[in-house]
Amino acid sequence: MYINSPIKKYLKDLAAKMPAPGGGSAAALSSALAASLVCMASQFTLSKEKYAVFAPRAKKILAASSRMQTKLSALLDEDVSAYMNKDMKKAIEVPAQVCCLSLELMGFAIELLERGNKNLATDAGLAVLLSESGFHAGISYVRVNLKCLKERAYKYRYLLKKLNAYAKKIKVLRKKAEVIVGYSFGW
Repeated sequence: MYINSPIKKYLKDLAAKMPAPGGGSAAALSSALAASLVCMASQFTLSKEKYAVFAPRAKKILAASSRMQTKLSALLDEDVSAYMNKDMKKAIEVPAQVCCLSLELMGFAIELLERGNKNLATDAGLAVLLSESGFHAGISYVRVNLKCLKERAYKYRYLLKKLNAYAKKIKVLRKKAEVIVGYSFGW
């Protein structure tokens, strides 16, 4: 749908008076961009001899974040499809997946801030912010869509409890990133 289209098409449709794409797909895009930045920072780290000790971990981060970028890109389209098909269960599950991937990505970005190529610290810092943004947008859509679901299955209440616990971890990771870079990200 959108992932194989020019970004201009997605942005135009996102801005239009249409039910989809919407904020859920934008959450997935935010975290997909974070994954791309983590990949880039990992590759620049791997290309420098002075980071050789960190190279085995950077390779794992690169492989994982590359898979996550692919998955998040697919979730962008899955979110659009969920809304077009009025599939509320899918409209809960997709942003929940965005949240889980965003938390993991944020951890990778922080590892790169700590041990990766220092010339890419701003990019890794932006990956922290984009993954945090994707997480918060995702959990917001889970909460809103849960209210729309007629049958409030136990599975979804448990899911929200898990995501709320993740939100606390996101906050801690954000503070850690700010300590590493030596300044507040501003909000």
